[in-house]
Amino acid sequence: MFKLISLLAFCASLFSAELQPRPYALVLQEIGKGQTVMVEAGSTKCNACKEMGALLYHEMELNPKRKIFFVNVAEERSAARAMKIQMIPTQIVYDPQGREIDRHIGGFTTDALKQFLAKNKI
Repeated sequence: MFKLISLLAFCASLFSAELQPRPYALVLQEIGKGQTVMVEAGSTKCNACKEMGALLYHEMELNPKRKIFFVNVAEERSAARAMKIQMIPTQIVYDPQGREIDRHIGGFTTDALKQFLAKNKI
């Protein structure tokens, strides 16, 4: 019985795992440091954002060297203004020099996210 409960708890944790918010000030320190960076702007209360967080978490597990960050713009309104967020979720890609090179508004399917990451060399 204990093994069954442990297995169920483990399975539940897999489905609830999502990218955790990081303060915008710390994310800014990662941009322009010689590596492409993707910022997911969203909210911890938005269902589409939660789905994106789970997809991004999975992608980070596949390649932990990726620079993908989640900023909770519902709590950091100044970050939303600075990144010019109009809707959430929004994904912004910065090149190694820190210039914005791509932006997508809305969620992705798993395949579309993989294509977006590959296109932007993340």
